[in-house]
Order: sequence, then C-alpha cells, then structure tokens
Amino acid sequence: MTDATGHLEPESAAFLNGLKASRAQTSSSTHPDLATVRQSMAALLEACGPRRLPVGDTRRELIALTDREIPVHIYWPEDEDTNARAGQLRPMLLYFHGGGWTHFSAKTHDNVARYLCTRADCIVINVDYRLSPEHKFPDALEDAYETLRWAHSNARRLKGDSGAIVAAGESAGGTMSIALCLLAKDRGGPSIALHIPMCPSLTLHEYDRYPSWKRLGGGDYLLSEAALEEVKRAYLRDPAEAGNPLASPILAPDLSGLPPAFIITAEFDPLVDEGAHYARRLRDSGVPAELSCFAGTIHCFMILAGAISLGYRALDQAAERIRSL
Repeated sequence: MTDATGHLEPESAAFLNGLKASRAQTSSSTHPDLATVRQSMAALLEACGPRRLPVGDTRRELIALTDREIPVHIYWPEDEDTNARAGQLRPMLLYFHGGGWTHFSAKTHDNVARYLCTRADCIVINVDYRLSPEHKFPDALEDAYETLRWAHSNARRLKGDSGAIVAAGESAGGTMSIALCLLAKDRGGPSIALHIPMCPSLTLHEYDRYPSWKRLGGGDYLLSEAALEEVKRAYLRDPAEAGNPLASPILAPDLSGLPPAFIITAEFDPLVDEGAHYARRLRDSGVPAELSCFAGTIHCFMILAGAISLGYRALDQAAERIRSL
C-alpha cells in the first residue's frame, strides 16, 4: 500500500487546474444536457487517456438475448495465434468502463482495453452495457452478468481460459466488477478468478459516513457529493435501492466465497476510505485482497494516464495480476 503524502503530485494538480480553467470558460452552460456531457467526457478521455498500443486483432460482437443485444469489443494480443497453437489459453478480462453509469462507452475506453490486452497478455472483452437514465439499476449489472455467461460459454471459440476470467473496471465500472462477483456467487456461477476494482464506489447509501467524503467531497478533487447525488437520481429507480448490496456492495452481509481482489485507490479520491474498508472486509471474510493506494493523485487517474503518468503504473499493476493467472 502506498503511503499518503498529504499533497497532490504535480501532474494531478496540473490536471485539476486545467479542468477548472476549462470549466470556467464554459460556465455559461451550467446545466448541459446529457448528450453534451457524454460528448465532453469522451473528448476529455480522448485527450488524456492512455497511449494507443497495438494489438493482434479486434472484433465487435453482439451478445444476442431474447429481449436485447449487448455490444462487446474484443481484443487479442499480437501473438495470439502462436500461443493458441501451443495450447496456451489466455485469461479473459471483462472490462466495465466507469462514468457514473451515465456516460463513457466501450469506444471511449478503447485505449484502456488495448493497454491491458497488451500488457497483461490477455483477451479483453470491453462491455458496452446499458447506460442510465435511459436504463436504470440493475440493467447495467444484468448486462455484465450476461456477458460473463457468454464469455464462459464461448471461451474455447475466443481462445480464452474459462477458468481464468477477470472482472475489472474503474469508478462505476469498479463497482460493477464487485457487484458481478456477488451476483455470480448468488446465482451459482460462472466463476470469476480475480476482480480488480479501481477507484470503486462501494456505497450509494450513507456514503458520507466515510471521513474521506467529508475531507475531499467538496468538488475540488474531481468527485463531489453533489455529483454523486446526481448519479443516484439518474441510476436508481427508487432512492431506497441505494440499500441494495448490488448497488452498494459494501452492504453485502457476507463477502465470503468471493474471488481474490486487487483493489486500486487514490489518496485524493473521496472514495478512498470505501476501498480500504472493502479490502478489510474481504480479508476478514477469508478472501485474499491486496490494496494499492496511490499517493498524491485523484479519482480515476488510471484512465487519465496520458495526463497523469501514475496511471500507467496502476494499469501495469493490474496487468501484472492478470498475467499471473
């Protein structure tokens, strides 16, 4: 676990200052519509996301269900055919993008998926789950579960190892990676070998009981209490759903039997105490859990690696854990 520094590291501070200046220039549009938010957030990630790495192959597929289709973007490492001929099946990473369940997409996270595919030497399934407010809780999570079932069933065709499926994501996607483990446990599988929540939200219910929200939740460090309340209104059909462990995983009464976890947090993220609490609860439940807290940086720094180079270290740590499978 990285020690706290008590101050922002230079690149994180510069990113926040630049973001503040940009918002000041567009302060006339204080309540942009959802399409504008999605467009501006996609542009931010395009400018600040990880560098684009080459992969061996990519393909877009549709998971066909009786009532809908789930688009997924699949990535294979460059030497995929060589290893497949040698009978070496690769781990399969289900990646769930963040964005408060309201924005971002598999497309915006293309470089994130490529980076993890190459560095972890794994097959990445980048999931375009349904977004709110058009689709409320638990629609996105049901898409995640159906993708897990599909990946497990199609592992041989995809040249992946059905016994080495990893669930990962940042922010809301990190929450989904945890909730998916809970759902798979409740429904009897398929099994997940490892989950990697990065800067996850662990609760939408009484989140302000965590000191880090009181310390960092005023809006100076990317996330704010006001923003989280907007997320809740968009994501939940009823405010009472915040008490559902699939929306607030830290409320799950029993975490035993979950797969091992590698949890990444940031010192200046209002969610940092929630991540530490989750790691403690997993360990108390007998689940191996490793916590890596990055000093001096902010929420979701790993997908901002183009601007905050610590993000590459976080992605490389995640890739190392996946590769070890």
